[in-house]
Amino acid sequence: MMASPKVLVGMSGGVDSSVAAYLLKQQGFDVHGFSLKMWDEDGRCCSREDIEAAIAVSRKIGIPHTIIDIRAEFRQEVVEYFLSEYRNGRTPNPCAVCNQRIRFGSFWEQVDDFGADYLSTGHYTRNTRNTRTPSGHSHDKPEHTLRSQGHNTRIIEESGEFLLSRAQDNKKTQEYFLSLISKERLARIIFPLGDLIKDEVRRIAKDNDLPCIHRESQDVCFIPDGDTHSFLCKHLGQRPGDIVDLSGKVLGRHRGLWCHTIGQRKGLGIAAPQPLFVISLDIENNRIIVGPRSALAGDSFRLTQINRFTDRDLSGLPLTCKIRYATPEVPCCLDGDEVTLNHPVDAITPGQLGVIYWGDKVVLAGFIATQLV
Repeated sequence: MMASPKVLVGMSGGVDSSVAAYLLKQQGFDVHGFSLKMWDEDGRCCSREDIEAAIAVSRKIGIPHTIIDIRAEFRQEVVEYFLSEYRNGRTPNPCAVCNQRIRFGSFWEQVDDFGADYLSTGHYTRNTRNTRTPSGHSHDKPEHTLRSQGHNTRIIEESGEFLLSRAQDNKKTQEYFLSLISKERLARIIFPLGDLIKDEVRRIAKDNDLPCIHRESQDVCFIPDGDTHSFLCKHLGQRPGDIVDLSGKVLGRHRGLWCHTIGQRKGLGIAAPQPLFVISLDIENNRIIVGPRSALAGDSFRLTQINRFTDRDLSGLPLTCKIRYATPEVPCCLDGDEVTLNHPVDAITPGQLGVIYWGDKVVLAGFIATQLV
């Protein structure tokens, strides 16, 4: 009898990762749960309650569980990156960087240390193969087709590139935050929730009496109560400077560039006859430049630290782009590291991710470096 493939499942104690572990166990995988101890200051990340819940779920479904201390790497690779980006006038995306450098980065060597075939998480995304027929047409097939053989599962793999795709649940899909993962690692990653919607996941947890936590986390996990301003002031202090309009007229003062981001309207502490928004951050002169909403619009930018999921020529494909997780995709053209949108959008923000899609698949992603004029 063929041995069951072994998979490590990241478990936060929440409903998503708990159900992911449960489903893999039901599908016949040899499942080993783990929780990463990443942060020990105030915050919502890997608290005692979270880890105790992950342990309880592991016991319930009958799998081993291991706690792995990765605090030093997390502080260096995620928290210091977060602070450095704000210090330099950019708006970071710590969740995407954590996925790239920690969850699917520095932790990756543990997959082999545990003798595992695969790594899995409770993210809402799909991992698909883009295969080509002799005629050159592409077909998308799931990364893992599961075929039951008694209590075992055999993984049927086909040739072709691995691509991240949107999940079934459009409200929860998370491929944007996973778009910096190395494409070489996608072949060994499983996302069990990609074809489920959140209500189905909750129902599975309830029907199987999984002792998991049902809270939702929307903010940066290592920041207490989601108060980014206080966290930045604690770690970066204050560096007052001027708030000026597009002509250079001083309208007020700020306490530090890191307290503000492109597109911000509230919290500027200035009075004006029309609404004013943060248009740009002048690092050299320590100034915030504000203006009307019309000045926020832009339609092109350059990407840096690009991560490609495909080697094929993208120039003739109908591509779309997301410049922020919560914004709609916009049709675009790609020329090297330059992206041109087919219509202007507000607040193209240096430091955020620009993610390029072909249909529902991510083909390329990078950090927005500069807006092109």
